Amino acid sequence: MSLKAKDLAKEFGVSTATISLVLNNKPGVSEKLRREIIHRIKERGFEYMLKEQRGNKGVIVFVVYKRLGSIIDESPFFTYIIEDISNRVNKYGYILNFLFLNSKMSEEELEELVNSNGYKGLIIFATEMHVDDLRLFKDSNIPFTLLDNHFAENDVDSVAINNVQGISKAVNYLMDMGHTEIGYIKSKVRICSFMEREEAFKSKLLSCGLKYEKKDIIEVEYSEYRIKEGVKKYLENQRDLPTAFIAENDFIGCNALGAFQEKGYQIPEDISVIGFDDRPICTLVTPQLTTIHVPKNIFSYMAVDLLVSKMEQERACSLKIEVGTSVLKRNSVKDCNRNVKKIS
Repeated sequence: MSLKAKDLAKEFGVSTATISLVLNNKPGVSEKLRREIIHRIKERGFEYMLKEQRGNKGVIVFVVYKRLGSIIDESPFFTYIIEDISNRVNKYGYILNFLFLNSKMSEEELEELVNSNGYKGLIIFATEMHVDDLRLFKDSNIPFTLLDNHFAENDVDSVAINNVQGISKAVNYLMDMGHTEIGYIKSKVRICSFMEREEAFKSKLLSCGLKYEKKDIIEVEYSEYRIKEGVKKYLENQRDLPTAFIAENDFIGCNALGAFQEKGYQIPEDISVIGFDDRPICTLVTPQLTTIHVPKNIFSYMAVDLLVSKMEQERACSLKIEVGTSVLKRNSVKDCNRNVKKIS
């Protein structure tokens, strides 16, 4: 009778899931425990159970850095790209592990977690990071690449969304559809991406000769209930509404769409809404949300490729990659041009 993962799990005193991850060379197990299990498997002469160990170059860690919590916890962008990142890391001969850090941890604890395991490189999900948080990783001397935050003035490698381009395309699309009064739905929780999008929105409206007015800005807390509550409160106090709103991301856009509907507005007949990111939630609302599409597979490949290039060949300068966007048209934007009667 052939030996099974559950047999090893029982013998080694770990879960069957842990054994399965090790046998199949998958992430999700600490490097120390992985080495111990592999050593014991080989010691017992069960090497045949191990799939090809392509991670012989060492471990690359995907670091989730949490400062605020609300953005990451509600709708984490990295969950949509982590499988592609893992596959890309394995292709280069490394193993991918995970590390969750919180700014509330002590400096000693943070340094211990980052520096004590001999990591070869770090891919840092930096959505919530502030510039001061970079010091921990710079001091570690471990090569790293930032994901979803670029810190333009800092000499660090990064892969981030071209937020200015995305907002510009959103405004252009709404204008092409005949909208000249455009509002903005923003989170009270401010991260770098949101601040870039808001500034780009203001600049784009003014450059196109459209009005930018504070009365057309809806500020909301970052949770499903609070977004709806904020939009409804705005509607109770503001009757002169724009014909369209751009939301800072899809999570805000979809919940705002629901709030408009609950207050009796038809989407897109009365109000048009466009989001940003193209997350699965866009297709779960009715009508489905038009949004700014971000090609997530490119994010994955670029982050790993950029990191490995720095790990395997030193270079003096940093590289910053901006990922372009496109408008993904669904059903939440009204074509106002159809209401204009042609004069014969």
